[in-house]
Amino acid sequence: TLLSEMTSADKDKFLKVFDQLKTELINDFDTLPGLSDDLKLQLKSYYNECLQTTVPGGKMTRGLSVVRGVEILKGRALTEQEFFEASVLGWQVEWLQAFFLVADDIMDGSTTRRGAPCWYKFPHVTQDNGINDALFLENLIYKSLRRHFKKHPSYVQILELFIDTTFQTEVGQHIDTNGTPYADGKRAAVDLSRFTLDRYRGCVRYKTCYYSFYLSCALALAYTGVDPSESDMYVKADAVCMRLGEYFQIQDDVLDAFAPPEVLGKIGTDIQDAKCSWLVCKAMEMVTPEQKEILIKYYGTHDEEGVAKIKELYISLGLEKIYIDYEEEQKEACDALIATIEPESFQELFKFLLGKIYKRQK
Repeated sequence: TLLSEMTSADKDKFLKVFDQLKTELINDFDTLPGLSDDLKLQLKSYYNECLQTTVPGGKMTRGLSVVRGVEILKGRALTEQEFFEASVLGWQVEWLQAFFLVADDIMDGSTTRRGAPCWYKFPHVTQDNGINDALFLENLIYKSLRRHFKKHPSYVQILELFIDTTFQTEVGQHIDTNGTPYADGKRAAVDLSRFTLDRYRGCVRYKTCYYSFYLSCALALAYTGVDPSESDMYVKADAVCMRLGEYFQIQDDVLDAFAPPEVLGKIGTDIQDAKCSWLVCKAMEMVTPEQKEILIKYYGTHDEEGVAKIKELYISLGLEKIYIDYEEEQKEACDALIATIEPESFQELFKFLLGKIYKRQK
């Protein structure tokens, strides 16, 4: 029988694949013509730290989901080669996540990530290097895919999944960062009319659902040879992943406002950054004219007292209780959608994903 969770031994094997990929990529600097040994050594040292800091530090759910999905679709334990190849694909999802997070932290002006300073906040990195490093992380995905999958029958489909997912996520990021307009390079007054659940759902679908949920499932399908022109499994996976992704992002928004930083691993900045979060969109549907004035005055402020007033407003509107009810409704809706997936064995992957996020605290 297949386990609903990866074993610690599997996670250790998965991490060893990261070590191999990192070594391969770092050694590529030795092949660059026209650079002195000292310069190559400097590049290798810097990017060894960059990759170790930005790629493997999270929960690795996205990457492990690829391995889990392949195992479920195969219906048996994986061979060493299959586990390795599925892990390589899984790590490319983690690399994509690293690229997005390094860039996102710079855009948001965040200070911490996974309980440590953001990469661009390291004294020897700075914002300029951080932007280049985000682009560098994205490029490494395609170097590893070419190295390990160039002769795989699904190589082109796998490439297209990463290209499409990156495009979709960057569309979502634009919607997210443009919830508040700018004028002459400076943040303009917060336009509360932009904070609607319609805009929010569009943002979530593109910023979160595709790369955090659908990509891992689609990679498992592609690797195991499921043809999208002959199977509706991709369509059904998409439907479940959109539901899971929206639930995950709303949960993320609530944690950003209310979870203790030491538990969350970062300091939430959605209020300060005037993000189009579920909390503010929901609040906009419920506020009295007097309460709306609090949002107008304090949403988007970096003043601690103003941030506290917004959180007090959320609490007075009962948004935490509304979220708890929503969470149970989403769990039931996800369970119902998952039950429609065939073959029945493929349901295990989505149950695995749902189990990872249901009532999470960070």
